Amino acid sequence: MIKDVKVRITGAQSAPDLQAEPEIIEIETTGSLFKKNGINYLKYDEYFDGSPEPAKNLLKFDDSGLEVTKKGAVNTVMEFGENKHYLAHYLTPHGPLNLGIITDTYEVINSDTGIQINVNYCVDFNYDYMTNCSLTINIEE
Repeated sequence: MIKDVKVRITGAQSAPDLQAEPEIIEIETTGSLFKKNGINYLKYDEYFDGSPEPAKNLLKFDDSGLEVTKKGAVNTVMEFGENKHYLAHYLTPHGPLNLGIITDTYEVINSDTGIQINVNYCVDFNYDYMTNCSLTINIEE
């Protein structure tokens, strides 16, 4: 069964200079949530500055990991799983990037009102540390 849901995504990024304040990005939108073979799927649109067309997002997740697929203004597939290292090819309007994603912690919390996903990870570029990141995804039915 497909459910219409509210989606709130909060991302924080800390530069290598740990004295700087983290950059916070928040997105609030609506989406569609469904479950198939024990795996949750969330679809929603995301708009980027300077692009009239949205990126179509598909999040595929369960208790062991999260896969984020973006198609449109930005194209990528990113994977997160506790203590895992993934390479992400990120196509942006400014050109391609190859980033390493190293997940420190990953958890999914189910409640009567929805689902919360928490991810802490770092990003490297050409195996050089770039930034610490956190991602919180709240899905409310």
